[in-house]
Amino acid sequence: MLPGAGEGRMLSTFSSLALFALAGAISTVPVSVTILILLSPDPRRGALPFLIGSLAGSIVVVGLSAVGLQFLPVRPPRLHKDEWVAQIAIVTGALLIAYAVYLFVSKGGRDNAMLGKMKSRFRAARPWEFLVLGLGLNLRPKAILLAVTAGAVISVQELPPLPGSLLVLAYAAVVQSAVIIPVAVWLRSPERAQVPLTALFNWLQRHGRRIAAIATLAIGIFLVGYSLLQL
Repeated sequence: MLPGAGEGRMLSTFSSLALFALAGAISTVPVSVTILILLSPDPRRGALPFLIGSLAGSIVVVGLSAVGLQFLPVRPPRLHKDEWVAQIAIVTGALLIAYAVYLFVSKGGRDNAMLGKMKSRFRAARPWEFLVLGLGLNLRPKAILLAVTAGAVISVQELPPLPGSLLVLAYAAVVQSAVIIPVAVWLRSPERAQVPLTALFNWLQRHGRRIAAIATLAIGIFLVGYSLLQL
């Protein structure tokens, strides 16, 4: 391998993963749940366990996907890895477009009802329940799709363990940024964070679903169009 080829391959893989992670981060459910926890009577009981569970869930799903796919009987040819990545991105982009259309035509009443039930439950929930909730949100269909896709991209590149592990951690950090950022803001100044977090939550309930649909559609179209040019 030429000097710098490994670094270039890792950067190329990260750029692909960043789009998948961004698509995963643009979701109203994780950020809304995070804000509800931070606005609950005892946020210290749930904020960090929920954050840990969210990050751990992403790392586990992506890591298991990357490792598990390496044991498949069919492996991509070494000389056509970029084509495999492009094909994976096209399929994922098409599914994201379909999901965006679903967000446009469906109503968010079910999500609002779920958040209402969670809000009342948070008053008595124990730390381990917040941890499990963070893990569980990684099992939503969209989250699983993007995490398995990220794992497949890492697996196809056949990177050494350390660079592969760093990519898994980077994906988890980006995809969970909607959880990490509100918690970090709250930790810095819990009292001052109350007003902006409340305003953000109310704004998300009014506009979040449409914004998520538009952003998901844009990322899906970009993934399909750009990947087609790579074939």
